[in-house]
Parts: sequence; C-alpha cells; structure tokens
Amino acid sequence: MQDQSDLDRKYFIDDTVYNCPFCNRRHVTYDITDWTTFHWSDEKFCYVYIVKCRSCAKLSMHLSYEMLLEKASYPGSYNKRFAVEDIDSKIFYSQPTSFFTIDERVPRIIRELITEAEGCLRMNYLTGASACTRKAIYELTIIEKAEGADYESKIKFLKGKYPSVDPSLFDILSHIQEMTSDKVHEQSWDKWDTSNLKLILEALKAVLYEMYVLPKEKEDRSLKIQELKEKVQQKQPAQKVPLRPPENKKTGK
Repeated sequence: MQDQSDLDRKYFIDDTVYNCPFCNRRHVTYDITDWTTFHWSDEKFCYVYIVKCRSCAKLSMHLSYEMLLEKASYPGSYNKRFAVEDIDSKIFYSQPTSFFTIDERVPRIIRELITEAEGCLRMNYLTGASACTRKAIYELTIIEKAEGADYESKIKFLKGKYPSVDPSLFDILSHIQEMTSDKVHEQSWDKWDTSNLKLILEALKAVLYEMYVLPKEKEDRSLKIQELKEKVQQKQPAQKVPLRPPENKKTGK
C-alpha cells in the first residue's frame, strides 16, 4: 500500500477534507463560510478565506495572493469551494498555523517559536524565520540542560543524551551555529534560503517528536495493555481447589 502519511502534515487534503488545527482531527470535512479581498499593496490584492470545521465548528483564516475558488455559472461569481490542487502551496499564511503538527507534549515555548518561524517562512521573511528557529533550538538546549560552550557542543550533548534519536537529525541542527547574532544584517544570510530553513525546521520537529512524544506514546500504550490485562484476569473464574477425600480413621488414609 502506498505511504500517504505526508497528508497528515498538510493543512488542506483536498477541496472537502482537511486536518483541523483545533480539534486535532485528521481528514475531517470543512466548509468555506466566507471570503474577501484587501489591498496588500498599491497594486497587489490579498484573498482571505474563512474555513469552518464540520467537527468542532471552529473557524480558521487563510491568506493567498490568488483567487482559489471555483467559478460559478453566473459571470464574476464564485462558489465557496476550492478549485485548485495542492491548496497549501497557494496559501502563504494560515491562522492557526501548524500547531496541529506539533504535539502539545512539546514544551510550549518551543512550539510557539516554531510556529512563528514557519509563519515568517511562508511570507518569505527569512531573517525572522532564521532568528525564531535559532531561538527554538536555544530554548531546547536550556530545557534539556545541555552542557557545552556553543551550539555545536550542546547539540552533541543532546545526541549523547538521546541515542535512540537518528543522529543525522542532530547533525542537521548543528548547522544552526552558523546563524550567529553578528550576522543578523540584511543580505548576510545568503545561503540560508527557504529550503535550508525548511530542512532545519523539519529536522527539529522530528527530534522533538522522538524526545517528547514517542516515549509518552509508548508509555500510554503499555499502561493501556496493562489495564486490559488486569480486566481479563479479573473476569477469569477462580480456579477450584480439588477436595481431598475424607481420611479413614482406622487406617489414617
């Protein structure tokens, strides 16, 4: 069977199904309840789409520079339904952002920084995205009490502390040391383009999942199995102890 797990990392699956960031349900239906436009600049329009989850009824907002709705039969009108493929690629900002891809068991400050970094990245604000990414990794080293004089040594400390995590993920994060504070100037991060930042962010999210989510999921599964085992044992009838035949008083047998 084809692996389609990448769909769980998207916002919109297609024109009827999405992953809700509020109730955290995957592949739930939604409706476009409203849409409008405004001037992003003197000559550029921005389109706003309001989406409602059919499960929890909460609303989310999505911005695009393109008209994404299908045309209606009446000239100049549109149906409230997306008419493009790969909807996520046409939307540069959503609110809520990608919280549904970051488990709540990850420390909140790191989740917020990653969300801000991804928001900056969608709008091509590379300096802001780079700074938030660096800050997220910095906060991780503080929370984990990583030892070392610089980012590289602290990330090596984390690699040793979590040997079950793919070491290549930590190697990717170690490149964050090149984004030092004295380089926070215009045009100073030439090689830190969108693809570089996406790689680091995805590696960071993978590390966080291995550190904070997977162990808890294993623990929860073990507890659930133990509870089921105890219920089965409680339902099993008690074993009857065979009665000994009465002793013969004369023979003592």
